[in-house]
Amino acid sequence: MTLFAESTIFFGSIIVLALSSYVVVRSSVRIARITRLGELTIGFILLSITSTLPEMIVSATAILSGNVGISIGNLLGSNIANICLIIGLVGLIRPVRMTEKTLTKLTLILFLCSIILVIFLISTSLGKFTGIALLLLFLVFSLYFVKKKINLGEIRLEEQLVKLMKFKFTFGLKKTLFLFIAGIILTIISSRFVVNSASNMAAILGIAGSVIGATIIAVGTSLPELSTSLNAVRENHLRLGLGNTIGSCLTNLTLVLGFILLVSPFSIDMNVYTTLLAFVLISTVLLWIFLGGYGRKKLERKEGLILLIVFVIFLIMIYYFPLPGLGFN
Repeated sequence: MTLFAESTIFFGSIIVLALSSYVVVRSSVRIARITRLGELTIGFILLSITSTLPEMIVSATAILSGNVGISIGNLLGSNIANICLIIGLVGLIRPVRMTEKTLTKLTLILFLCSIILVIFLISTSLGKFTGIALLLLFLVFSLYFVKKKINLGEIRLEEQLVKLMKFKFTFGLKKTLFLFIAGIILTIISSRFVVNSASNMAAILGIAGSVIGATIIAVGTSLPELSTSLNAVRENHLRLGLGNTIGSCLTNLTLVLGFILLVSPFSIDMNVYTTLLAFVLISTVLLWIFLGGYGRKKLERKEGLILLIVFVIFLIMIYYFPLPGLGFN
């Protein structure tokens, strides 16, 4: 196919992926509320899985089809998009002020993300053992966060979050389950088209699959977080939107990556992705400094602008300066 045809399939699939994952997340919230699962740790984990479904399905589909670059690029690029693009936009639109309690929760999550990223940077390869360890870490984090009532991704069931989701329906359990299953099926199908078309585009353009995975696909799979965060700005629930976005970064590094490593038929050489890992780490530490620096307890517009500039620098570097560690084999 021509580049235009592949691009059309790719962006069409991204739209279907975003919409179907949106339905899955909102349906899962409704199911958790009807069944009262949301009051239990199992509900917390269930909603964590559905809120990261785009990243998980796309990355798993890519790695099972041999497109490792797209898989890891999407995962790492999603965290860069969450921090630099989404939180940068939120901070630029409206400054975010936080209480001491909220700040402590968010900096804890950013600290855990930083530690995990440092471990990845000094590791040679990641395999099934690491995947199991990451999934166990996610379980431990889930138990701790449920106990301490710390937000981790788009998974809280308070009325404010449901309002931010802008998804109002009063269907019964059967209809909601139907929407949930249909959304998952569409997510899987659209993910297949996304990965295939992205792989073909990379071949036509002569670039690594990790480049498309870390940029266009990463932004596409981060659309649910972007939607929730922009709604948070409109509804003046900035701290909640910020917490969801930061929480999804930790979920990506534990739950999603752990699942990918577990289903992968081979170990992943992380030396190929050191520059991408470094960018994620720099973004994470930068936000950590902005939120906790000098005891200010706020994110200013100028800091949101800096995060957006970092994202632009990332895009320029990954497309125009093919340095080692960007997924090029």
